[in-house]
Amino acid sequence: MTTAEEIKKELLTALSNGEELDDIKDRSGEWVDGYLPVYNNRIIEEWQSMPSEYDNRGHAELGISGEIDIVNLMSLDLYLYYNDLFNEAVTEIEEELEEAEDEEEVSA
Repeated sequence: MTTAEEIKKELLTALSNGEELDDIKDRSGEWVDGYLPVYNNRIIEEWQSMPSEYDNRGHAELGISGEIDIVNLMSLDLYLYYNDLFNEAVTEIEEELEEAEDEEEVSA
């Protein structure tokens, strides 16, 4: 299961490779999709490992209608979980960048 720290490291690597934070945020859905497992056994395993407050949230919060099977429901819950982790990592990076700018201004 991907952790918030691993996501943050990946984002910092992308920034060091010249990507802009605003571009990364604009493509957040692509980033989050990349963390989702594809195979049913991994979806079930990761769903069981995520915090329980995400259980059964995906269907309601993402507005999916119609009939859907349990593995797809689990995948929707995982999407919300990884989306929150991604946003948490972005917020931490933004705060760190602001602190670095403030320190530069003070030392200048």
